Parts: sequence; structure tokens; C-alpha cells
Amino acid sequence: MLRAYLSRREDIITNSQPGMLAARALAEATDAALADLADSAGRHISRPWSLIALGGYGAGRLLPASDLDLLIVTAGPPAETRRFVEALLYPLWDASLDVGHQVRTRREQRRATQQDIQTLTATLTGRVIAGDTSLGEAVLRECARDARRSARKVLRELSRRIRTGSPYLLEPNLKEGAGGQRDFDELTWTSAVLAGVPGTGWGPLTALGFLSEGQHALISRAAERIVSARWELHRTGARPAEVFTLDIAEESQLDAEQLQSALADTHHILLAVREALGSGRPSAVGPSEVIDADALIDLLARGAHALPELERLAWSGALDRFASGLSALMRTRRPGLSHVLTVGAHCLACAAALADIPATDPVAMRSSTSLPSKDRIALVAAALTHDFGKLEPGPGHAERGAVFAKQAAVALGGDEEGAADAATLVHEHLLLAKTTAMDDLDDEDVILRVASTVRSRHLLPSLHLLTAADASATSPSAWSPWYASLVGTLVTRLDAALSDEVDGAGIAETGERVRAEATRLLANSDGQSLLAFVQAAPLRYLASRSAHEVLAHAVLLTELDGRKHPHDVRISVSSGPAPETFDVTVVAHERSDLFARVAGAFSLAGLDILASDAHGTHYGVALDSFTVRSATDAPVEHETWSRLECCVKAALADSLELRIRLDERAKHYDSRRSRIHVDVSVDASLGYATVVRVIAPDRVGLLYDVAHAISELGLDIRSARVMTVDGTARDVFRVVDADGRAPTDPGVLGHVVMHVRERARPRRG
Repeated sequence: MLRAYLSRREDIITNSQPGMLAARALAEATDAALADLADSAGRHISRPWSLIALGGYGAGRLLPASDLDLLIVTAGPPAETRRFVEALLYPLWDASLDVGHQVRTRREQRRATQQDIQTLTATLTGRVIAGDTSLGEAVLRECARDARRSARKVLRELSRRIRTGSPYLLEPNLKEGAGGQRDFDELTWTSAVLAGVPGTGWGPLTALGFLSEGQHALISRAAERIVSARWELHRTGARPAEVFTLDIAEESQLDAEQLQSALADTHHILLAVREALGSGRPSAVGPSEVIDADALIDLLARGAHALPELERLAWSGALDRFASGLSALMRTRRPGLSHVLTVGAHCLACAAALADIPATDPVAMRSSTSLPSKDRIALVAAALTHDFGKLEPGPGHAERGAVFAKQAAVALGGDEEGAADAATLVHEHLLLAKTTAMDDLDDEDVILRVASTVRSRHLLPSLHLLTAADASATSPSAWSPWYASLVGTLVTRLDAALSDEVDGAGIAETGERVRAEATRLLANSDGQSLLAFVQAAPLRYLASRSAHEVLAHAVLLTELDGRKHPHDVRISVSSGPAPETFDVTVVAHERSDLFARVAGAFSLAGLDILASDAHGTHYGVALDSFTVRSATDAPVEHETWSRLECCVKAALADSLELRIRLDERAKHYDSRRSRIHVDVSVDASLGYATVVRVIAPDRVGLLYDVAHAISELGLDIRSARVMTVDGTARDVFRVVDADGRAPTDPGVLGHVVMHVRERARPRRG
């Protein structure tokens, strides 16, 4: 009998269309098998007994990897009861089925449901499957009537249930998450409590006016979709986490956007029912909500605290008059690097983040306080619609979104100039982020190019705040203090480049001012070598340092200059631009693979390189600057710098097998599959150097591998900019050949791309 059941079970799991019908078929097949087992085991017990299915199984909904939650009600003698339970359960356990069980008397079960809410909720969907039916049904009715007598307390406790995440997550938890299985279970429990009858479905909520007929239909469709998706998760072995991942969404035949709608419908209807129950006004049906522009702007000014209300308004369609199509975009999925929310939910989070960002970022605070009130409507419109171009899949969403921004600005009360500004902000909302990630912020050409795109200085504060809010809404780690400081640096330099006084020469003037100040500080000294370094230093280096920092670097260089030992090194450390970061300067005799060796030494010392600049040579001595943080949870201490110095010296002396040591270190770190693909591109248009850009999943030893690959090709890294954001390395190298010229031959450049791409890929084994 049990073998026949297991065969039938496997057939249902393998061949059934995922959904409620499959879940019921599996429950019915299991009922029959358990009833036969229980009847056979019943010969061991002389007193009445009843076998009851609880929880989801009790509701007639059994998924492939769900537990069999059972209650055995009997007042039989302990020895008899034990033999009965063993005869019933051991065959199930031997068949590797997950079975949870309780053995209680009628009175014990009532007491347990009164004392524990989880026991009560499981019992409210209970169903007798074998034994004394009248006994089992009496127990279930008594527990439900007890809950009704304490309805206010029980419903209050149900409303305090923890609901994780958001129904708009691209990777939602389909069981415990907001909008998931437990949400429509709560509606079932609530109905049973109000009716005082177990397993009643949602009818009592509708009869009492807390759930409309339309909402009842929405919940029914949502339940079907969520059960279908959970069936897929169980069947693919992803059941423990109950998370509908992006990979599963791609491989599944299910409509992921319909699933997103189901989660949202369940989430918002449950909250509406909770609110109606709390107010005691049983009317879930009413006119469509109306909100005016001023009220919406005031709501957004509350920041993230307003998101639940904003999501409800968007779901109901109340915000479509300001941002046409927002309600549809709340379920639209466009998975991209780091994004965790649907398009519409991301736009709402971005608009709300405008109020929160300035509190955590001093440069953003400056941008916010400098923003005229008339520009705020354009900024809010841009934030609400910046990704609306994703309504149509494919590249170019920023360009497509501009028209939506114009319409939103007008709907929010803006004038024609504000509407044009909103369109420009959406069109360029990726500009600052891409520049920060891909280009050298110390390169004047970069600043001037970006400034010419922004054009209007008055748009810069809005563009800065939109960039920060967009990143903040993308994922928790996409707007880190380090990344914020880099964008802030770009904004500050763009502001200078766009000012009337500077007229685009900000970096050049800053560099010359630092050079003049450093020269003045050396006026009364006889340090000719120091002065020679100051006079020869490139502008882009000078513009990113104070005069005192330049002189400190000059001292390090001159201490090494003229020494015969090729492996000598000087290292200086100071506080970095963001909390828990450090600026480290390394001075050593020039060699073709110096940058690679030093980068590998940092990794071995337990330091994560956030950014780096290789400043070239001065009389055969190289000066490389790094911004670092701890690569582990351990704090950076004095011993860290001693370890770094030892690692650098050993690497330069060839007494350290860098590749082997880095591979050993990498084994101690998470090697989860990354969705980021390696991308390498070259740009020979600068003239004085060829740019090699690398995008790759960050890992231990990545910078060493890329820099070493470049040096293996006989190229020298003249300057480098490395940055890691949210697990993605975005590195930029300016390289020259042995003659100091930019390589431009297509064959050479193609070889560079292939060689660097090969070395940047995740290492295996």
C-alpha cells in the first residue's frame, strides 16, 4: 500500500500542472495512504482516536516538499498509544517523508491552542482524515469556538505576525514574505476566528463586509499563482528558502509578472482587511482614492517611512494621474545588476529616498539646500519616472523615459521649463553613476566631457540627488559611503567646471594652485629633489592632493631615489575619504609588473582595494596610491600595516608565490555563482594612452590577475583607477607600450582584450 502511494505521489509531483489542483490531488492521495496506515495501526489501541491533518495539509493543499503536520487525539493508555503511533509513523519515516506530529487528549489540544498562536492557526485549517470522525471534528470545533470568544486578542496577535520583505521584490519569499502564502493563510485564519468554525475559507470575511466580492476573486487568483510558484520551488529543490530567485524565474514556465501581481494583491488586501478589522468598520469597498499633487509631494517628503502608503496608492491606481502607467509598472520585472525591486516599486523608492539621502551625505546635503523650490517638482517628477522607459524592454530606457518625466512634471504643477528639466534629468540620470564607475575623476578631459553633457549648472544638484536616490533604491549596498564620496567628488569638480568663474578649467587651476602652494612651502629649504618632483608632477595628481600630501609623497620618493637595493619600498598610511577606509601610498623602484605585485600583496594582507591610482615614475621610482578597507570583519590595526609591508617586500623580492597564495586565500571566501559577466573594452582615442576598461565579478586576486595580464603583454600601466561597487569590479587602466606610446594597432588591442578577459574570469578549483 505504501509503495503504491509513493509511486502515485511521484507521478503527481512529476507530471501534474503546478497549482491548486495538483496540491489537492497530492493531499487526497496522502489522505488515502494515511487512512489505511492509521486503520491498520488502530488495532493497537482500545480507546477512541482521531487522526487530523493540520496546517496547509489540513487545508487540503500539500506541496511536494511540505511536512505532513499531524495531530493524533486520543485518551488511550500510554503504552497502547505509543504502539499505535509507532505503527502509524515508522513506515512514513522509513519512506523518508517529513512528518511532524503531536499526540494530545481533547482537553490538551484545546489548552495548547489557547496558549500558542501557531498551534491555533494550524488547527483552524484542521481536517479529520481517519479514526473517530465525531471526536476529531468536535476537537476542531471547540478550538475554533474558543478562538472566536477571544477574537479581539487573537486577531491582534495575528496582525503582529512578522512579514518579511516586500511584495515587489524580484526575488520574493513565497511563504513568509509580504504577499506570500502566510498572508492568504491569515485571511483564512481570520475567517475561521470570526465564524468560530474551522476551515471555512474566506466566506465569512465577505459575508461580514470585510472582503468584497472583487477582492475575494483577486485573492483566489493570487492563491493559485502563489501555490503554482511554490510547487515549482519544491519540485526544483529550492523549498527550504522558499525564495523565487531570478534563476528559477528564468527557467520556470510561470509568468513571473503575474506572480508579482499576486503578491501585491494579497499584500494590500490583507492590510486593508486588517485596517477594517481594527477600525470595526466592515466596509472594504469604497470609491477610488484621490490624492492631489501637494499631498503627494508632502507624502514623499516623509522618505522611506511613506513607502507602504505610496505602494498602496500606486497599487490602487491613485498615482497614475501623476505618473501614467505606474500601477502597471509595479509588477513589471526588468532584472538588472543589483536591482532588487520591480520597476514601479524602484521608482517609488527612488522618489522617497530624495528626502533621506541628504541626512547621510554632506555633499548631497549641500546639493539639497542649494536646490530652489521651483526645481523640486522637476526632481520629484524625474525620480518617479526615471525608469519608465523600461516599460519597453531593451537598451535606451533613459531616452524613452524623458517623455514620461515631462508629463509627470506638468501633472505635479510644474511649468514648461520645469518639465524640460525633468526630461533632461531622466535622459541623463545614469551619467554621474557611469562616469564614477568607468572613468578617471582626476582626468580633466572626463570632467569637461561630463560638464558639456550636463550644460546647465542649476541642474547639477538635482542630478546629484537623483543619482544618489536611484542607487539607494537599487539595493542596500549600491549606495555605500565610499561610492557616495566618489560621486560627491565628481559633483564638486563638475560644479567648478560649470561655474562662470572657472569656465571649465577647474582641475587645471586646482592642480596649479597646489603646485604653487607646495613650491612656496619649499621656498626656504634646500630640497632640490623635492622641488623637482613638485615641478614635474602631473596636474591630475596635484588636483587630487593637498600641498602637504604632495610634499609627503616627495619625501618618500626622494628617500628611495638613488638606492641600489631593487626591492626597497616606502609605505605611508592616512585616513581615507569614507569611514573605515585608508589612503595608502606605496613608493618603490619601477618595474613592469610593480602594480600587479603590490595589488596582490594588499589582498594577502587582508585589505580590499576600493580605488587606486598609479602615478607613473619619477627618476625610476614609482608612486602608487590606494584607498583600501579591511577585506574581512576584522578591524585594520597596526599589525595589518606591518603585514602589508612584509607582503610587498616579499612580492618584489620574488620570495612570495603570489598566484598560489592568492588561490589559497580565495578558498576561504564565498564563491557563489555570479550573474555578472566579464567585459573588457579598449579605447585608443585619448592619444597619450590607451584605456583598458574591465568589468568583472569581484574576487580575491582579481586586480593582481588583470594588472599582471597587462604587464605580460609588454605594456606599462601609466595610471589606474579601480573601484568595486556591490560586488562588481569596474577598473580603468591607462597603458602605454615600451616606448611610452599608446598602443593603437587593432591586432594588439584585440589581443589585450582576449588576454585580460581570460585572466579576469572567476578562477575555478
